[in-house]
Amino acid sequence: MECFGKISLNISNLNLEVAMHYLVIVLKPGSFVDSLCKKLVSNLEELRTRVTKFMQMEELKEFRSTTRSDT
Repeated sequence: MECFGKISLNISNLNLEVAMHYLVIVLKPGSFVDSLCKKLVSNLEELRTRVTKFMQMEELKEFRSTTRSDT
């Protein structure tokens, strides 16, 4: 996502539909990509917000699995 963000900032008049199409293609299949396909974002700020939420979910999932392994 960081690479995508840097590149997208350098492109003037970036069409959001084109950017989203490319993003969905290059990301690994999973729940985040599925959610993007189900409900498209309307702007890049919304995309950043959704990315942040999914990252938090993944971190929580990893934390829970680590703590369960320890106990």
